[in-house]
Amino acid sequence: MDILKQISAHLVEVADKPAVKSLDERLLEKLDGQVSDATAEEDRDALIHQLAELLPDLQQDPTPLTTLIEILIRPASYTFSRVLDIQPVVDFSSGLKAPSPPINMVTLLLLEKAKLRTSDTDIVAGKPEVVASLIQLWLSTPDTAVSQKAHDVFLGLLSAGEEGHGPVNSEDASHYKPHHRSLMWRRVFGDKDIYESIFRICSLRNAGQDGQLNKRDKTVAQARLLDLLVKINCESIRSTQIEEVECRYGVVQNGLLEFAAVRMVDYEDDVLMHMTLVDFFAELIKSNHSLIQASNTLEASSITTPSLDFLLHWGLHSRTMSYYIEPSAHSSLDLTYLYSRSANYLATYCSSYPERFSRGGRECADVLRHVMEVLKGVSPGQWAQNMIPKHDLHVLASLPGHSLIPNRIDGTPLFLLPTKPPNAAALQTLATIFRGPQGGKIDSTSSSRSVARALYFFYLDENPRMWHDIIKAAETVALKDEALAAIALIGAVVNASWDLLPTNRMDDSVLLVTESELAEKCHSSQPLPPSGVLAMLAPPALSAVLPYLLRPAQTFSNLVGGGKGDVESAAYRVAAAKFEVLLSLKERLGEVVQETGQLGEVVTAVNKRLALGVLGGQSDVGGRVGTLEL
Repeated sequence: MDILKQISAHLVEVADKPAVKSLDERLLEKLDGQVSDATAEEDRDALIHQLAELLPDLQQDPTPLTTLIEILIRPASYTFSRVLDIQPVVDFSSGLKAPSPPINMVTLLLLEKAKLRTSDTDIVAGKPEVVASLIQLWLSTPDTAVSQKAHDVFLGLLSAGEEGHGPVNSEDASHYKPHHRSLMWRRVFGDKDIYESIFRICSLRNAGQDGQLNKRDKTVAQARLLDLLVKINCESIRSTQIEEVECRYGVVQNGLLEFAAVRMVDYEDDVLMHMTLVDFFAELIKSNHSLIQASNTLEASSITTPSLDFLLHWGLHSRTMSYYIEPSAHSSLDLTYLYSRSANYLATYCSSYPERFSRGGRECADVLRHVMEVLKGVSPGQWAQNMIPKHDLHVLASLPGHSLIPNRIDGTPLFLLPTKPPNAAALQTLATIFRGPQGGKIDSTSSSRSVARALYFFYLDENPRMWHDIIKAAETVALKDEALAAIALIGAVVNASWDLLPTNRMDDSVLLVTESELAEKCHSSQPLPPSGVLAMLAPPALSAVLPYLLRPAQTFSNLVGGGKGDVESAAYRVAAAKFEVLLSLKERLGEVVQETGQLGEVVTAVNKRLALGVLGGQSDVGGRVGTLEL
């Protein structure tokens, strides 16, 4: 390749006068996109060798050269064996220790090639000084990009050797399982010096001492360790590995996880790290999804996971929940930072362990009580002005439906969600609750689907003007967020995953009502619609929702002057969202027609409207901007 020869000649000039001759970045950039597996190996190797010789003597920013090396080694055919053949030989340890982020990065890029083959990972594991330098760089470097790359490389090396496992990256490590028998795993968790280096770098006991990080940098290292532990959440990090090392840092029985979650963080005096720790707890229980999904039955109330067991054993679960359930027990400063984090942890817990939470006795009651207290304190004006408790709405949307069934004593926070005045977050919460569990979700049993249906009819009985309010909001294009949320709520019910309630009460069931009791409580003498699409074709939705969906979309093309573009954009987005719901309605109606042979006329009307397109054939409806009725 001519470009390789040009770059090689240029690098010779720079090497002759490293303090004077500047790198020609435009020339170097030309190589990107031209290197592939078809590029002659000898040409590529020659240029890499030339770059390796130049880097130590370069007296300017080496970033263009490190980028060039990345381009040259990018093809899959460039294996770790090829990296080991580079002359002069790559000194991985020195490259990782270098006080230059570009040098660190290129060393990591070269080392990363080893994670693709177990035999290559074993070579790295046989170099303890390289593994130690990698850990030191990952936890200690002030450069976040370098640290993230070191994290990815380290995680990839730990995973190498697992059957069917490809390269790991930070964006997709949800299914990561460490290969415990690999040499790399044994190097990290069986080598006393390397294992202890993780404790030493992250411990606050030696902060500021000679050769150690200061407290601020220690907390950065702590956050990085927590991030990794979520991705290697396995028995080995929860059990003793090297007792001598662990005892030195106060660990009693649960290994590296105990150190990180219980001993390492000064949560009482460092609220920011406490926030990080709470986020870690939420990710930790979320990382055990597969264990919970394996048992999708009502007996799931007794299900636990190693992660949850760990948090319960050390009191971390109750401590974290208390910032949400018992805010009066904590300082206002702590609540400013931790209330939202605690709410997120609670929402994750409820989503991951729905049956356990529903049968949780006092814990469940305390959460419901707090949510109701918060929502009761929100005035109609605050809903209208979007001064809302968004974190509490997140919790409410995550609560298992069984816990929201209304009862005579305490009521239900569901009824405190308004449809008038319209509020986007409140409507989105209703949509989540009424839609029911989606495919793959943990809380996806038949009982959960039947509860979602029951909650819809309970709410409709409590708020019979619901659909009138929803259509009013959907037509108020001036309030785009509320309009889109209202349309999304219609779509949620149309596509709802529902089942009927049982005809007889079961003693061991968390369900509080039967099918006949639901109809009676909702003052219906007829059986209630079994599906969301049929609920849309039954009063009171029938007279409001279907006519709205069949009407042409609102446009404002006759507006002139400032703001027209914004109004037109909002109007089209609302029209497009409405059209998508109409498409869903057609699909659901098709299923009903196929099953019953009925509703053909409705399908014809829907098809006729769909044929007119998103705007319904209206080029100028003209100035019909909806107004908000409070």
